[in-house]
Amino acid sequence: MFDGARYNYAVWLARQAAEKALKAAYLVVLKKPFPRSHNLTELGRALGWGIPQPINEHLQFLNPHYTVTRYVDAVVGKPSDIYDVEIAAEAITKSKEVLDWIINNLKTL
Repeated sequence: MFDGARYNYAVWLARQAAEKALKAAYLVVLKKPFPRSHNLTELGRALGWGIPQPINEHLQFLNPHYTVTRYVDAVVGKPSDIYDVEIAAEAITKSKEVLDWIINNLKTL
């Protein structure tokens, strides 16, 4: 999506990658079904690892893009008109750092 300049979808998929990784970690760490929440900070806190400030900031940045990237009503305009290459690149970078944090914590189990 990024290479095709579909930046709102690139941001949404970066956010989805973080959410799915958090939910997978939830299953591994807590050994119970993950909640139906889409709130990244809640999912991160539930793991009990203590979220470093930079990772918490990444989760807060990515969180609202669950709806904003896809729904016209969420931002009063077409999502494709709101997102650009810089925002998409930032979302992808932040998502990768969240994934690295999750992987590093899972390695210590």
